[in-house]
Amino acid sequence: MKRKLIILSIFTLLFGAANAQALPEETNAPIVGEAADESPEYPGGAIEMMKFIKANTKYPQSAASSNITGKCAVKFMVNPDGSISDVTVLEGIKNCPDCDTEAIRVVKSMPKWKPGRLAGKSVALFYNVSVHFSQPKK
Repeated sequence: MKRKLIILSIFTLLFGAANAQALPEETNAPIVGEAADESPEYPGGAIEMMKFIKANTKYPQSAASSNITGKCAVKFMVNPDGSISDVTVLEGIKNCPDCDTEAIRVVKSMPKWKPGRLAGKSVALFYNVSVHFSQPKK
């Protein structure tokens, strides 16, 4: 059972599904372990979100000069009004704090999302996404 939970957690992190933490509008207290009826959704869906991230991510000069590549796993809150908050790096790129900073900047710049729903009400839910960094193609 623990193995299945670990695999499910890794899958959630890698593929950007909503975490199972919901914050009800009235209390703002976490409900750990409760799944939402509907996950938050970027306007136009996951493909449009990845297009937005790719188009708006700037490869840091420090990473370019050191030929650093990799991905930053970022966690953020999609609030009941669709706004983004509480952006944090779960796993950054070793020796590249500028990449982590850029991943946070890009996520914070996203437009409002369709919020998650629980029992018919919009709720705040955490969401994970990866921001990839590689040398720009010439």
